[in-house]
Amino acid sequence: MNVDQRARAGLQFLGSLQVFSSTELQQQAEEDFAESDEAPGLTQEFQTDADRDAWLERLAQAREVVERSPAFRFNRLYQRYVAEENWVRAITGVERRREMFAKVAPTPPPKGDPRLHLNPDLEMPEYYQGVEWHLQPGGLDGYDLSAAMAFSGFIPYVFARGGFAAVAVGDNLLQQRRDVIQQFRSDSLKRIYDPGCGGSGTLGLCRERFPEAELIGGDLSAQVLINGLKFSDKTGIPVELWQEDARHTAQADGSVDGVISYALHHELPPEVSFDVLKEMFRILEPGGEMVISDPPPFRAVGPFQAVMLDWETENRSEPYFTEAGIFNLAQAMSEIGFVDVEEYPLQETCYPWVTRGRKP
Repeated sequence: MNVDQRARAGLQFLGSLQVFSSTELQQQAEEDFAESDEAPGLTQEFQTDADRDAWLERLAQAREVVERSPAFRFNRLYQRYVAEENWVRAITGVERRREMFAKVAPTPPPKGDPRLHLNPDLEMPEYYQGVEWHLQPGGLDGYDLSAAMAFSGFIPYVFARGGFAAVAVGDNLLQQRRDVIQQFRSDSLKRIYDPGCGGSGTLGLCRERFPEAELIGGDLSAQVLINGLKFSDKTGIPVELWQEDARHTAQADGSVDGVISYALHHELPPEVSFDVLKEMFRILEPGGEMVISDPPPFRAVGPFQAVMLDWETENRSEPYFTEAGIFNLAQAMSEIGFVDVEEYPLQETCYPWVTRGRKP
């Protein structure tokens, strides 16, 4: 099943524009920055951590220099255009074949299905309300055929090509998730929890390394959980999914031995991130591990890349991206009580960036 040729052509154009913007234009913009008088001093300054106010000042100084480059301004124009038009092309493509896609659209299972625990009375957190994440119209629950829009629309033609946010052109997103899962020290996890599990893709890949593990996920969005159950049905990978706030899960104290968190914390304000880490510490058994993958913090990248990441906050409906770049996940884990805390990149571009620790 696929969107029609008109939609495919539009999406393929967007994917190509994104690649061009993130290779030739970005390379020129980075060269322009490197040739500026301010580049050496800013680069040295970015190599040390600082408090929030200092980071905001550094970003403002770097942004002023980077934005002088015409290549950068065109790069950002095209990035914003692709980010908006993505949804226009994908949604209209699905709508032209609505009858076909609606026949196979994921639907809620019968009440009482032990695999899915929806909570219609769940109060959405204030930080989550009204956000059209990644510029998606209506947010994550704003379109009833969101699975078709993603997997037959923007994922294969735009998203999979890379060249946005921290993802480099040509990155293999599926393999990156596999690589993150390899960062668990243990080879025999029995029960794994994924906060902000989305459509269960990360849990599905956990199955490859931990074939006997029980897989549990939680998310605020009912729609993505329903999509996740459909994924489970199609792949035969059993999951148990909960509609819940990752700060207050239904899991008992010490009931899991692994927590995998993939691309969640940059969607959270720092105080929420801290509370999620505390909750994951609670549900982990002694010796249990938590592995986090997210875009790199500003202290791990140079000023040019930091400006690129900071841009996401105002321009791609990522309201907490800047705060996440400042927030020190490793330090927070240590404060909460995790031990053997480490942070490191999995490739030269610093993405995926991994932070991991163990409950003593």
